[in-house]
Amino acid sequence: MILGPDGSRLSKRHGATSVEEYQKLGYLPEAMVNYLSLLGWSTEESQQLFAAGELVQKFALERCGKSAAIFDPAKLLCMNGEYIRKCDLTELTNRVMPFIKDAGLVQDVNVPPEQFNFIKSCVALEQEKIKLLADTPKLIDFLVQDTFKLDEKAVEKVMKHPGVVGLVMEIKERIEKAPEFTAASLEKLCRDYAEEKGIKTSAVFHPLRVATSGRTQGPSLFHYMEVLGKAKTIQRIAKTCAELSVR
Repeated sequence: MILGPDGSRLSKRHGATSVEEYQKLGYLPEAMVNYLSLLGWSTEESQQLFAAGELVQKFALERCGKSAAIFDPAKLLCMNGEYIRKCDLTELTNRVMPFIKDAGLVQDVNVPPEQFNFIKSCVALEQEKIKLLADTPKLIDFLVQDTFKLDEKAVEKVMKHPGVVGLVMEIKERIEKAPEFTAASLEKLCRDYAEEKGIKTSAVFHPLRVATSGRTQGPSLFHYMEVLGKAKTIQRIAKTCAELSVR
């Protein structure tokens, strides 16, 4: 017998109950098999994660319990995240492509190699955070799409202060002249600017994030700028500053 977290018999009111529903949410098959195997069975070492084929080798009928098992959605979600973090990046990107397509970020799952590699770089930025494959599009949409919407709360919190737009434009000019465009060189450029102006680095980092992504949260600022590339980054800063200047 499998019970819900409240101790009653597992039913639809506890959430998704079919393999298809879990698949649509973005659970990995191997994570689901791993979790289900631990309902009523365990190893002597109470091992939680198993490599491919390891379950078959270690399973022993005498280790199965007779009492009812509790199905814990939070534990399953956590385990799924563990499997995603361990997943090969190319394989993970292939797995998230259907979700990216359903979100309207691409027209087809079979994209040209150059576009696939770009999306793979975007996925790499957030691999540590992804718990469900279905979460991926909202984490990387601002990178995959050429345009993004400015979050009004982000604009109000970060960009409305006097001199912020001018500051970001100055950063843009320095980026244009920079001989390198890597995460490390961009971070140094911004830190040097902050030191020169006698301001906190956050006064540079936060506006630059909003100007290039439209939001206040996301992957590492300088790493995603490197993934975007110099031309797109400069274009985004210019567009955001132009839009804010006419408000």
